[in-house]
Amino acid sequence: MRNLRLTRIVGLTATVGIILLGAGVASASAAVPITANPSCCTFDPGPFTQDQGETETFVNPPNSSFHDVTSTQNGSDGKPLFASDAIGADNTVPVKGTQYLTAGSYKFYCTIHGPSMNGTLVVSSNGTPVPRPVAPSVKVSILGQSLKKVRNSKKLKVKITAGSVAASGIKLEVTKGSKKFGSASGLKLAAKASKTVSVKLSSSAVKTIKNSKKVTFKVKASLTGGKSVTTSRKLK
Repeated sequence: MRNLRLTRIVGLTATVGIILLGAGVASASAAVPITANPSCCTFDPGPFTQDQGETETFVNPPNSSFHDVTSTQNGSDGKPLFASDAIGADNTVPVKGTQYLTAGSYKFYCTIHGPSMNGTLVVSSNGTPVPRPVAPSVKVSILGQSLKKVRNSKKLKVKITAGSVAASGIKLEVTKGSKKFGSASGLKLAAKASKTVSVKLSSSAVKTIKNSKKVTFKVKASLTGGKSVTTSRKLK
């Protein structure tokens, strides 16, 4: 009876040990911080690694110059895939955006010292990337309208449509060639919502097109946290 009980205890202990060991392996991190070399201006040879879903760190050692880490590759919003703040010697900061990366190799550099100070971050296939927030976006179009109506009303009708997330801080700028004709700002839209905006034209703009038979208007839409878009249309 005693031997049976001992056997059960040994078996249970072994099982728990295996479970804990497995948990330890599963939670092990592949992160090797990006580190600058005190001898300006290079990063250490690396390799610098992390698992998917981790946030990499940048270490600037003692007696080093000011440095930062910035991806050479841009995302769909036109901004670097990841970047750190610039820091002085003997400091450490997170490299924001690395938590969104999928497995692969990513080049980076120091914006302070230029492309010659560069390195590579390797993201393993372990882990799961954090979903990257969807950047706000808008589509913009100039509605069909007669040039005569635009002149008389002194307004150009423009339609804006938000993408899959809400958009704010939207600004519309109407131009003809290099001349600014009018603008509207402080606009916002709910996700996937549309809105028609009558952009008021300046008196000089109305004077410019007074005797024109056809005019090509250009509209640029910019917004907070998103990429600017432009469109144009010829009205008669």
